[in-house]
Amino acid sequence: MTDLTNNRTLVQKILKIGLPIAIQNFVGTLLNLVDNMMIGSRGEEALAAVSVSNRIFFIMIITLFGAYSGLGIFTAQYWGKKDLVNIKKIMGMAFTLGIALASAFTLVILIFPSEIISIFIREDVVIQKGSSYLSIAAFTYIPVAIAYVFAYTSRAVHRTKVPMTASIIALSINTFLNYLLINGNWGMPELGVRGAAIATLTARLIELTLLIVIIYKSKDHPLAGKLREFFSYNLAMFRKVIKTAFPVIVNESAWVVGVSVYFIAYGFLGTAAIASAQVALTISDLIWAFLIGMGNATAVLVGNEIGANRIESAFNASKRLVRMEFIVTLFLAAAYAAFGYAIAGLFGLTDATKELATKCIYVTAAFIPVRQLGFVYIVGILRSGGDTRFCMFLDIGMVWFIGIPMAFFAVLVLKLPIYWAMVLINIEEIIKVVIARRRFLSRKWINVLVGHE
Repeated sequence: MTDLTNNRTLVQKILKIGLPIAIQNFVGTLLNLVDNMMIGSRGEEALAAVSVSNRIFFIMIITLFGAYSGLGIFTAQYWGKKDLVNIKKIMGMAFTLGIALASAFTLVILIFPSEIISIFIREDVVIQKGSSYLSIAAFTYIPVAIAYVFAYTSRAVHRTKVPMTASIIALSINTFLNYLLINGNWGMPELGVRGAAIATLTARLIELTLLIVIIYKSKDHPLAGKLREFFSYNLAMFRKVIKTAFPVIVNESAWVVGVSVYFIAYGFLGTAAIASAQVALTISDLIWAFLIGMGNATAVLVGNEIGANRIESAFNASKRLVRMEFIVTLFLAAAYAAFGYAIAGLFGLTDATKELATKCIYVTAAFIPVRQLGFVYIVGILRSGGDTRFCMFLDIGMVWFIGIPMAFFAVLVLKLPIYWAMVLINIEEIIKVVIARRRFLSRKWINVLVGHE
């Protein structure tokens, strides 16, 4: 048993689990930043096109995250009991749900690429470029869905180095191929946004291959199961797990569609607004790489403690983790605000768009600590105790009943520039944190889900 009452031990556990996740996310985000800079060299229309296209991918990824993190509540608690048999059954459920969701997204995008892009932006050049990108990038969705099952489950069983290694290698290849194919360097064809899509597809296939090879070549890796082990779950177990996981799936799906609707509102402000928002969010993702790592590590630790029926330890560790992570977030947000302007200058934007992007950066930086608190309370703590219905209503309610109305009110009624629209949208984050903290202190979120298996 690990003593989580000691702050030093707690930090060590967070770093052991969260740092590889953070490094993986950071490298991915950094390379994505470089990719956007390369695409930005093709003009603001190309950057806006890929930005809108990636919103579709973002919707799928967060939907998968909902499914996998919902199932991961059980994985973390089963790992607290060291129950590998049921962990592999949970993986089988994740493969089933993930491939089904990814297949649906792929089919819809391949049939209606232009129609989907036109939801977010109304400029013909951007729609054409975005459709061209999506027609190739859509084939990455199923490989990503399979790879993420291994990646998310690896976190729950404290084996985070394997997905980190595979992701870093694949994303490095992605950036190199972007360099070759976007602008036609080293004698390669100049393919623009299609080159970026080809690079992404190649990298995702490599990532999946590396994950499978490393896991199954490793000695006694806990996730190296046979197909019959993954798919040996019965209907009764599936129903029990889905009862808890379904609110998380609905939560993340409705949330990501909601925040993507923000981009529809931004689209009324034109290509420059979309490009500015994308620059600000891409740079802030460098900070979120670390925050997501810490949040996911919190979810694993709290889930492990609850699964082992150490309730008081789970609650006290959660309180200390919230304080620690918030302090770290303040420093990271300050660094983002300080260096954001310089980074924004690397995207090949016009002076006016660069100025707009800089103001978006300052707004985003100001709200990072608030967003982090909401993330760690909801994803890192409340869900770990199985309090998924409360989290669903809170997350969805804030986005759809506060954030979205604020977005369109700011853009269509008040005629505000994009950075002021972002300020009004983030009011929902403040309200969410207040409500989530009250729920946390009530302890109503703590549920042992695997005690009678």
